[in-house]
Amino acid sequence: MKQILTAAVMLVLVPFLGLSQELSKDFTVTVGTPYEVIDAGSKEYIALDDNFAIMAKMGNGIVNLQKYDFNRMKEVSRNTYQDLPKKAVFQDIIKIKDQVFYIYEAYDKKAKSFTVYSRQINTEDASFQKPVELFKTSRKVANSPSTGELSRVSPTNNPFKVGGNKFLVYQSFDKSKTMISYRCTPVNKDANVNHDIIGFYVFDEDMNKIWGDEVEMPYTEKQMNNIAYTVGSNGDAKMLITNRETSKYELVTVSGGKLSTTDLNLSAEQLVRNMKFAEDDKGNFVCGGFYANGYEFKMTFGGAAMTFNANGILYFEINSEGKVTKQKNFDFEEDFIKQNLNDRQKKAVEEREAKGKAGILDLFLTHFMVKEDGSIYIVGERQYARNEFYGPQQKMVYHFSNVIAAKLNPEGELEWMKKLPKNQAGLQGGGQMSIAYLDGKAADYVAFVDNPKNINLSAEDGIPAAHKDGLGGFLTTYKIDHEDGELEKHTILDLEKVGEYKADQFKVWR
Repeated sequence: MKQILTAAVMLVLVPFLGLSQELSKDFTVTVGTPYEVIDAGSKEYIALDDNFAIMAKMGNGIVNLQKYDFNRMKEVSRNTYQDLPKKAVFQDIIKIKDQVFYIYEAYDKKAKSFTVYSRQINTEDASFQKPVELFKTSRKVANSPSTGELSRVSPTNNPFKVGGNKFLVYQSFDKSKTMISYRCTPVNKDANVNHDIIGFYVFDEDMNKIWGDEVEMPYTEKQMNNIAYTVGSNGDAKMLITNRETSKYELVTVSGGKLSTTDLNLSAEQLVRNMKFAEDDKGNFVCGGFYANGYEFKMTFGGAAMTFNANGILYFEINSEGKVTKQKNFDFEEDFIKQNLNDRQKKAVEEREAKGKAGILDLFLTHFMVKEDGSIYIVGERQYARNEFYGPQQKMVYHFSNVIAAKLNPEGELEWMKKLPKNQAGLQGGGQMSIAYLDGKAADYVAFVDNPKNINLSAEDGIPAAHKDGLGGFLTTYKIDHEDGELEKHTILDLEKVGEYKADQFKVWR
């Protein structure tokens, strides 16, 4: 069945004449009507249900809103706004039913306070409605609440990014509740004494405040570790923590500003690099991540580095009463680990398996999704950086390679687990690397930029050639069937030749 590629990518095109390559016949790529480019530090895209998209671009306190029509392949509306507060910083853009809200924060240096605003976007003409002050805090706010023992998580899923947004946005399963959470910068720097102050503000589907407060945590920083956050359809804030003194997971519930803790009686001894936490279709809360039997040290050109050796998937479910009703580990089998590796790497896996140490190194959880039928999709990508020779010079090289995708059914049983071979390396952090995960009705899609040598690569046993970031490449997708996880690889377009143009400033997550 032929697919029309529309919301998957937005390209800036410049004239170019290049060589043609054989592309997938299941996709059609069409070049739309050119429109004036907007350069901005923040470029956000959100698809509407009627084959339109809203683009919101912020830079130097100016926001440009655009509406794009995928049927006619053209920009149909544009509005510019310069009425935001000084030093306004974009935080998130969310869709609630047919409404779109743009969320930003602004720091008032004189008052020494942060204010978080929401502005609804009129989707008919891409215009801003009046700003609404959601809440204000006089506390200094830290970048991104700390999550996980060794986590380097950020809203962009790029573990190499330093710092993230101050105010993080979460939504309940049915999107009826939205929560904005933040961590106040500790006044006392002594972790043995300081109790974190976390801000929780919960809103309805029109972004009217239901409740909000800054809540002191029940343990000191040294005693507890903040793992993950979410919000329930009943408006309760949920927070998963580990108690370092008992080495167990606990559930923190904040309702109307009142805090309670529940011991989940679940061991936290297994190491987890980062975890995701979400409400499911039944009002339960599910959590997942990749676990490791230990960290390992590796010698690099820059010295010793600690690497996370993932041995499998950890999953558990908490019911509305705060009890763990399901808990499973799904181990990576030796043959699965060896898949898409060369002979030298396979031999190393065999040697490590003999010592009980075989795993997938540097695996980072990027996506954790609960679908409408209650099934759970877990996606991770190998992401690491190390000093190595890049050409004739030794440099810090960033790697984004093989992807792991798995599906659990609503009962928490493993339906399938797949490895998607890819290999990317570059010098500019994330650059145009990593993946975009696209949700479909019968199949999902993992999109990325690939080396043309990998066009006919076998997903089962192929060894991918490296794509060098910024040097052209082909927009590629793995199509993953929902029922059995069957993979189809499609090469969609050559970034160096899109019709009579080439793609410029391409980012796969746009």
